[in-house]
Amino acid sequence: MRYRRRYREVLLLRLGERNQPDLPLSPAPVEGHTGTYTDMAMVSAPRLRPAARAVVLDAGARVLLVHFVFGTVEHLPNGLWACPGGGIEPPETLADGLRRELREELGLDIVEVGPPIWRKEHVFPMGSGWDGQRDTFFLVEVDTFDPCPTLSAAELLAENLNAWRWWTIAELQAAQTAYDAAPQDPSVLTFSPRRLGDLITDLLANGRPRELLQLDPV
Repeated sequence: MRYRRRYREVLLLRLGERNQPDLPLSPAPVEGHTGTYTDMAMVSAPRLRPAARAVVLDAGARVLLVHFVFGTVEHLPNGLWACPGGGIEPPETLADGLRRELREELGLDIVEVGPPIWRKEHVFPMGSGWDGQRDTFFLVEVDTFDPCPTLSAAELLAENLNAWRWWTIAELQAAQTAYDAAPQDPSVLTFSPRRLGDLITDLLANGRPRELLQLDPV
């Protein structure tokens, strides 16, 4: 807990979100170690929960997104649309976790999982010992289908998921344009990643990126 408190204090000071005296330069002790740990780089590194997500595309160039609702998050009053997937449960690999998540959220069974296409790292308060999440995205091409989750509606809502929808590229581009014009307007649709419309457009035009693409944190 001491490590997490110190990390958040350093992060808040860097963001200028509170006025506090400068932290001492001497390293803080790390719980679970004998004596004082002197590697400040390790002390300041956030613990990111590994997660796997799928960019699900059908033959008509539509993308399947799921909707998350967060009743207590003021800047997301309408929730957000995101790629299906979620956190990895040890000892799962990313591919194993992605298969499980797609089966639970969509009723979609996949066999082959190709190389990842995008990665997004986001530091935010999560609890459960994590300081944020590292999402790894995979392209999954499928025939059009109607999602039939293996989890119940109540189980999905417990994970903040309450809907799904197929999006055409024109709809995504229109939503992206509206968001770019007024990102603070609570009435516009919000996506994760925020540049999802542009990313999908590029993916359809150019195919898989040759190298893993590192995305912005949100």
